[in-house]
Amino acid sequence: MFDRRGHDRARIGTSLLLLLALAAAVVACNPTPSPAATSTGPGDAPTPGATVAVSEPAGSGDPPSTPVETATAGSPACEPADLKASHGLVEGAAGSRLTTVVLTAAIACSVDAFPALGLRDAQGTILVGAAAAGPGRIDLVAGDAYESNVRLANWCSGPPAFPLTLEIVMAGEELAVTGSSFPEVGDLPPCSGETQGPILDATGWVAAP
Repeated sequence: MFDRRGHDRARIGTSLLLLLALAAAVVACNPTPSPAATSTGPGDAPTPGATVAVSEPAGSGDPPSTPVETATAGSPACEPADLKASHGLVEGAAGSRLTTVVLTAAIACSVDAFPALGLRDAQGTILVGAAAAGPGRIDLVAGDAYESNVRLANWCSGPPAFPLTLEIVMAGEELAVTGSSFPEVGDLPPCSGETQGPILDATGWVAAP
């Protein structure tokens, strides 16, 4: 007599065995990946971020040298023959006499950032001399104009021999500033303190507008 239920149980058991065999085969073909090992030397620790390696020349046992920053050399010093200077109108203000000196260079060269000035009378006698009012140098562009505002104050001496000539002093040489007498005849600044002497000063050179 045919046992239907027994036959079904046998078929189910066979199916389960097949499924278990397939699962074992899948597991054998796909092992669980293990974390990649990171090798470090003794005492080393992971360093976050990127690092820049500095390589030495081949065969050199010395450590890499540190680059040294060098300043760009400026233009060579101007000679009086390279320059032309003139002044404009002479004006009076608050006990001073003012004018503007305009400087141009025939070549690219450099001068003191603040002009050192002198004042001579008609006989060539130096009446006033002054050192530069500040440090530094300025490079002049050939053909460009630069200007400085000049002031004369506190004249306590007698009348000089007119006309008076401004000059720019550069390394012991003088560059005459062309133009009318500075100041004009009869227009000397008033005396504000005999112990101080005359005051002759100027602003630093700037590019003319």
